Amino acid sequence: MPETNFARRLEKALEKRLPGKVEYMSTWDKKTRGINWRRKKNPVALMCHHTAGAVTSSTRPNHPGNKKGANKGVVNFVQNHYRVPAANFTIDRDGTVYVHTAFPCWHAGRGSFKGVDRFARLNVPDDKGNDYFAGVEMVSKGLKKDFTQAQKKSWGALANAMKDAAGWKGMWMRLPNHKTWAPKRKVDSKYRLSTLRKWASKYGVVSV
Repeated sequence: MPETNFARRLEKALEKRLPGKVEYMSTWDKKTRGINWRRKKNPVALMCHHTAGAVTSSTRPNHPGNKKGANKGVVNFVQNHYRVPAANFTIDRDGTVYVHTAFPCWHAGRGSFKGVDRFARLNVPDDKGNDYFAGVEMVSKGLKKDFTQAQKKSWGALANAMKDAAGWKGMWMRLPNHKTWAPKRKVDSKYRLSTLRKWASKYGVVSV
């Protein structure tokens, strides 16, 4: 019998795509806002954000700010600053993927995909992105293109895990930036949509 719970499917997909690279926060599989995803109980896209806060913008793997735990405060902010997490995932600069929640949280805010590339085909109501999109915060100062190689790999593997868990047939219109949804309010991320898709195509599995 197929697994019908998105949280369980996500867990299995993360184990496959990111073995040894995932840490689950204590409430990750609880319905934090008390609701489920509005489209067949699955998110329809994975939105890329940046935290605008990080220990370093250096991309050197041996930089202290890119070591595991160096950005613990940023990760905890995403988890605990608001009543519910500020994103579904955080990808730290060492590539660790922190899972905050498998259910709708607050991250997208006001916005619209009307007239925006192929994203309009998702038919998401204006200002309702939180009910339809999962969001991932990339730990970054956000001033330039400073994602580490480890983050790029984990982003790609996470995108594939989301595809597996949510049953997406493809990812062309499934990986928007926050600024794709809210261009008048947001600047994240600094990377082109084609680049986000390229990482998803290139990095299907990441291991320690």
